[in-house]
Amino acid sequence: MKYQKLCLFLFLSAVVLTGSTAAQQPAKAKRPVKNPPQFPSIIDLENKDTQPTSQQANQQPGQQNKAQDASVAQPPDSLAGAVQSIASELRALGQELRSLNIREQTQIEMLRMTRVDMRIDHYERELRPVRDRISSLEADEQILQQAMTREGLLAQTANTPTVNRDELMRQLRFQHEARYRTIQAEKERLRKLEADLTSSLKIYQNISRETEQRIQEAEDALKSIESGPQHQTGQSVKTERKQ
Repeated sequence: MKYQKLCLFLFLSAVVLTGSTAAQQPAKAKRPVKNPPQFPSIIDLENKDTQPTSQQANQQPGQQNKAQDASVAQPPDSLAGAVQSIASELRALGQELRSLNIREQTQIEMLRMTRVDMRIDHYERELRPVRDRISSLEADEQILQQAMTREGLLAQTANTPTVNRDELMRQLRFQHEARYRTIQAEKERLRKLEADLTSSLKIYQNISRETEQRIQEAEDALKSIESGPQHQTGQSVKTERKQ
Protein backbone atom coordinates (compact mmCIF):
# COMPACT_ATOMS: atom_id res chain seq x y z
CA MET A 1 0.00 0.00 0.00
CA LYS A 2 2.76 2.42 0.91
CA TYR A 3 4.62 1.35 -2.22
CA GLN A 4 1.73 2.33 -4.49
CA LYS A 5 1.43 5.74 -2.85
CA LEU A 6 5.12 6.30 -3.33
CA CYS A 7 4.93 5.47 -7.07
CA LEU A 8 1.97 7.78 -7.53
CA PHE A 9 3.79 10.61 -5.81
CA LEU A 10 6.88 10.17 -7.99
CA PHE A 11 4.75 10.18 -11.22
CA LEU A 12 2.97 13.39 -10.30
CA SER A 13 6.25 15.04 -9.41
CA ALA A 14 7.70 14.11 -12.81
CA VAL A 15 4.64 15.48 -14.60
CA VAL A 16 4.86 18.80 -12.73
CA LEU A 17 8.59 19.19 -13.48
CA THR A 18 8.09 18.44 -17.15
CA GLY A 19 5.34 21.10 -17.50
CA SER A 20 7.41 23.77 -15.76
CA THR A 21 10.44 23.15 -17.95
CA ALA A 22 8.28 23.29 -21.07
CA ALA A 23 6.82 26.61 -19.98
CA GLN A 24 10.29 28.06 -19.30
CA GLN A 25 11.73 27.12 -22.75
CA PRO A 26 11.30 29.90 -25.54
CA ALA A 27 9.17 29.26 -28.57
CA LYS A 28 11.13 27.87 -31.48
CA ALA A 29 11.11 29.87 -34.78
CA LYS A 30 9.25 28.25 -37.62
CA ARG A 31 11.26 27.27 -40.64
CA PRO A 32 10.24 28.89 -43.96
CA VAL A 33 8.31 26.70 -46.31
CA LYS A 34 10.08 26.00 -49.57
CA ASN A 35 6.93 26.20 -51.77
CA PRO A 36 4.35 28.40 -50.03
CA PRO A 37 0.76 28.02 -51.27
CA GLN A 38 -0.32 30.49 -53.96
CA PHE A 39 -4.00 30.71 -53.22
CA PRO A 40 -3.69 33.58 -50.68
CA SER A 41 -2.29 35.88 -53.36
CA ILE A 42 -4.67 34.61 -56.03
CA ILE A 43 -7.84 34.81 -53.98
CA ASP A 44 -7.99 38.05 -52.09
CA LEU A 45 -10.35 37.24 -49.25
CA GLU A 46 -10.00 40.64 -47.61
CA ASN A 47 -10.50 42.63 -50.97
CA LYS A 48 -7.17 44.43 -50.46
CA ASP A 49 -6.14 44.70 -54.14
CA THR A 50 -9.58 45.67 -55.50
CA GLN A 51 -9.44 49.35 -54.64
CA PRO A 52 -6.01 50.13 -56.21
CA THR A 53 -7.01 48.26 -59.36
CA SER A 54 -10.29 50.16 -59.61
CA GLN A 55 -8.44 53.42 -58.99
CA GLN A 56 -5.98 52.60 -61.79
CA ALA A 57 -8.88 51.68 -64.08
CA ASN A 58 -10.58 54.98 -63.27
CA GLN A 59 -7.37 56.93 -63.80
CA GLN A 60 -6.52 55.33 -67.17
CA PRO A 61 -9.59 56.74 -69.10
CA GLY A 62 -8.92 60.15 -67.65
CA GLN A 63 -5.29 59.99 -68.71
CA GLN A 64 -6.32 58.78 -72.17
CA ASN A 65 -8.81 61.64 -72.51
CA LYS A 66 -6.14 64.11 -71.45
CA ALA A 67 -3.74 62.62 -73.97
CA GLN A 68 -6.37 62.85 -76.70
CA ASP A 69 -7.18 66.44 -75.76
CA ALA A 70 -3.50 67.28 -75.82
CA SER A 71 -3.12 65.63 -79.21
CA VAL A 72 -6.12 67.57 -80.53
CA ALA A 73 -4.95 70.86 -79.04
CA GLN A 74 -1.43 70.44 -80.34
CA PRO A 75 -1.46 68.56 -83.70
CA PRO A 76 1.83 67.04 -84.80
CA ASP A 77 3.95 68.89 -87.31
CA SER A 78 3.72 66.02 -89.76
CA LEU A 79 -0.09 66.18 -89.79
CA ALA A 80 -0.09 69.94 -90.28
CA GLY A 81 2.43 69.62 -93.09
CA ALA A 82 0.34 66.94 -94.79
CA VAL A 83 -2.79 69.10 -94.54
CA GLN A 84 -0.96 72.10 -95.99
CA SER A 85 0.45 69.96 -98.79
CA ILE A 86 -3.00 68.61 -99.68
CA ALA A 87 -4.47 72.11 -99.58
CA SER A 88 -1.75 73.47 -101.87
CA GLU A 89 -2.22 70.55 -104.27
CA LEU A 90 -5.97 71.18 -104.36
CA ARG A 91 -5.39 74.86 -105.06
CA ALA A 92 -2.95 74.00 -107.83
CA LEU A 93 -5.43 71.52 -109.31
CA GLY A 94 -8.21 74.09 -109.20
CA GLN A 95 -5.99 76.63 -110.94
CA GLU A 96 -5.05 74.10 -113.63
CA LEU A 97 -8.72 73.28 -114.26
CA ARG A 98 -9.56 76.95 -114.44
CA SER A 99 -6.68 77.57 -116.85
CA LEU A 100 -7.82 74.65 -119.00
CA ASN A 101 -11.37 75.98 -119.12
CA ILE A 102 -10.15 79.45 -120.01
CA ARG A 103 -7.92 78.08 -122.77
CA GLU A 104 -10.77 76.04 -124.21
CA GLN A 105 -13.05 79.07 -124.09
CA THR A 106 -10.33 81.15 -125.73
CA GLN A 107 -10.00 78.63 -128.55
CA ILE A 108 -13.76 78.74 -129.07
CA GLU A 109 -13.68 82.53 -129.13
CA MET A 110 -10.81 82.53 -131.60
CA LEU A 111 -12.69 80.12 -133.87
CA ARG A 112 -15.72 82.38 -133.61
CA MET A 113 -13.48 85.34 -134.36
CA THR A 114 -12.24 83.63 -137.51
CA ARG A 115 -15.78 82.99 -138.71
CA VAL A 116 -16.82 86.55 -137.90
CA ASP A 117 -13.85 87.90 -139.82
CA MET A 118 -14.86 85.77 -142.78
CA ARG A 119 -18.39 87.20 -142.65
CA ILE A 120 -17.00 90.72 -142.37
CA ASP A 121 -14.84 90.14 -145.43
CA HIS A 122 -17.86 88.75 -147.27
CA TYR A 123 -20.02 91.79 -146.52
CA GLU A 124 -17.19 94.15 -147.34
CA ARG A 125 -16.76 92.43 -150.73
CA GLU A 126 -20.51 92.69 -151.31
CA LEU A 127 -20.57 96.36 -150.35
CA ARG A 128 -17.68 97.45 -152.50
CA PRO A 129 -19.35 96.98 -155.95
CA VAL A 130 -22.67 98.29 -154.62
CA ARG A 131 -21.07 101.48 -153.45
CA ASP A 132 -19.12 101.80 -156.65
CA ARG A 133 -22.33 101.37 -158.66
CA ILE A 134 -24.10 103.96 -156.53
CA SER A 135 -21.27 106.40 -157.11
CA SER A 136 -21.47 105.76 -160.84
CA LEU A 137 -25.23 106.28 -160.87
CA GLU A 138 -24.88 109.50 -158.93
CA ALA A 139 -22.39 110.72 -161.49
CA ASP A 140 -24.79 109.79 -164.33
CA GLU A 141 -27.61 111.52 -162.46
CA GLN A 142 -25.63 114.71 -162.26
CA ILE A 143 -24.81 114.53 -165.96
CA LEU A 144 -28.48 113.99 -166.84
CA GLN A 145 -29.55 116.86 -164.60
CA GLN A 146 -27.10 119.08 -166.42
CA ALA A 147 -28.23 117.75 -169.81
CA MET A 148 -31.92 118.42 -169.10
CA THR A 149 -31.39 122.11 -168.66
CA ARG A 150 -32.20 124.43 -171.61
CA GLU A 151 -28.56 125.26 -172.10
CA GLY A 152 -27.69 121.60 -172.19
CA LEU A 153 -30.44 120.80 -174.63
CA LEU A 154 -29.39 123.66 -176.92
CA ALA A 155 -25.83 122.45 -176.85
CA GLN A 156 -26.94 118.93 -177.71
CA THR A 157 -29.13 120.04 -180.64
CA ALA A 158 -26.85 122.78 -181.97
CA ASN A 159 -25.24 120.64 -184.66
CA THR A 160 -28.40 118.67 -185.49
CA PRO A 161 -30.32 119.90 -188.58
CA THR A 162 -33.99 120.14 -187.75
CA VAL A 163 -37.09 122.11 -188.74
CA ASN A 164 -38.49 122.41 -185.21
CA ARG A 165 -35.66 122.68 -182.66
CA ASP A 166 -38.00 123.02 -179.72
CA GLU A 167 -39.69 119.73 -180.57
CA LEU A 168 -36.30 118.09 -180.85
CA MET A 169 -35.29 119.51 -177.50
CA ARG A 170 -38.55 118.30 -175.97
CA GLN A 171 -38.01 114.75 -177.24
CA LEU A 172 -34.43 114.78 -176.03
CA ARG A 173 -35.49 116.01 -172.61
CA PHE A 174 -38.11 113.28 -172.45
CA GLN A 175 -35.41 110.65 -173.09
CA HIS A 176 -33.18 112.15 -170.41
CA GLU A 177 -36.02 112.15 -167.89
CA ALA A 178 -36.77 108.46 -168.55
CA ARG A 179 -33.11 107.67 -168.09
CA TYR A 180 -33.02 109.77 -164.94
CA ARG A 181 -36.01 107.91 -163.43
CA THR A 182 -34.36 104.58 -164.20
CA ILE A 183 -31.16 105.75 -162.54
CA GLN A 184 -33.06 106.93 -159.46
CA ALA A 185 -34.91 103.60 -159.14
CA GLU A 186 -31.67 101.66 -159.49
CA LYS A 187 -29.95 103.93 -157.00
CA GLU A 188 -32.81 103.51 -154.52
CA ARG A 189 -32.59 99.73 -154.82
CA LEU A 190 -28.84 99.84 -154.32
CA ARG A 191 -29.27 102.17 -151.36
CA LYS A 192 -31.52 99.64 -149.65
CA LEU A 193 -29.07 96.85 -150.43
CA GLU A 194 -26.25 98.97 -149.09
CA ALA A 195 -28.20 99.66 -145.89
CA ASP A 196 -28.86 95.93 -145.35
CA LEU A 197 -25.26 94.99 -146.01
CA THR A 198 -24.01 97.82 -143.81
CA SER A 199 -26.33 96.77 -140.97
CA SER A 200 -25.12 93.18 -141.19
CA LEU A 201 -21.53 94.35 -141.38
CA LYS A 202 -21.95 96.47 -138.23
CA ILE A 203 -23.47 93.53 -136.38
CA TYR A 204 -20.50 91.33 -137.20
CA GLN A 205 -18.08 94.15 -136.44
CA ASN A 206 -19.65 94.52 -132.98
CA ILE A 207 -19.40 90.76 -132.49
CA SER A 208 -15.78 90.94 -133.53
CA ARG A 209 -15.04 93.70 -131.01
CA GLU A 210 -16.80 91.80 -128.22
CA THR A 211 -14.94 88.62 -129.13
CA GLU A 212 -11.63 90.46 -129.10
CA GLN A 213 -12.48 91.88 -125.68
CA ARG A 214 -13.33 88.41 -124.33
CA ILE A 215 -10.10 87.00 -125.74
CA GLN A 216 -8.14 89.82 -124.10
CA GLU A 217 -9.90 89.20 -120.78
CA ALA A 218 -9.13 85.47 -121.05
CA GLU A 219 -5.46 86.23 -121.73
CA ASP A 220 -5.36 88.54 -118.70
CA ALA A 221 -7.00 85.85 -116.57
CA LEU A 222 -4.41 83.30 -117.72
CA LYS A 223 -1.60 85.70 -116.87
CA SER A 224 -3.03 86.30 -113.41
CA ILE A 225 -3.40 82.55 -112.82
CA GLU A 226 0.14 81.88 -113.99
CA SER A 227 1.52 84.62 -111.76
CA GLY A 228 -0.66 83.46 -108.84
CA PRO A 229 1.48 80.47 -107.70
CA GLN A 230 4.62 82.62 -107.78
CA HIS A 231 2.90 85.24 -105.65
CA GLN A 232 1.68 82.59 -103.21
CA THR A 233 5.18 81.07 -103.08
CA GLY A 234 6.64 84.47 -102.26
CA GLN A 235 4.08 84.97 -99.49
CA SER A 236 4.81 81.52 -98.02
CA VAL A 237 8.56 82.25 -98.06
CA LYS A 238 7.96 85.56 -96.27
CA THR A 239 5.78 83.80 -93.70
CA GLU A 240 8.44 81.16 -93.05
CA ARG A 241 11.06 83.86 -92.62
CA LYS A 242 8.88 85.70 -90.12
CA GLN A 243 8.34 82.48 -88.19
